[in-house]
Amino acid sequence: MVALPEQVFELVNDKGSSKILGTRTSEGDVHLINVGGSGALDPETIFIGEIFMKASSENLRLAQKEGTRASLLISKGMESYEIQCKVKDHVTSGPVFDKMKETFAQMKFDLKGLWLLTPDRVWNESPTWDGSRRMV
Repeated sequence: MVALPEQVFELVNDKGSSKILGTRTSEGDVHLINVGGSGALDPETIFIGEIFMKASSENLRLAQKEGTRASLLISKGMESYEIQCKVKDHVTSGPVFDKMKETFAQMKFDLKGLWLLTPDRVWNESPTWDGSRRMV
């Protein structure tokens, strides 16, 4: 587990950034979805709100069971980072879930669960000279 660098943490929590979750199916295929309901609780904990997720939730359960990673690509303008994560937990109750459920309800979404991920590796994927370099 690593802590997100400050600029990555800020971009993860930027409501204007684009966030794409990449998971692996049991057959080994890549599955990508847009995850607008996501962010970071702190530099070591990323959350993904489970609203419509079906295949991705199955894939995250598989990653948690097998100890494999999921990836989150965060982009805005010319800034882009890939965060490779381990699946920490899937919560459907408790103080963090209750707070997030209230936040999602204000946006007219019914939060079914909250996936908690821990960053394992962070890559700069911006189209710059620093692109394709591991940050942590």
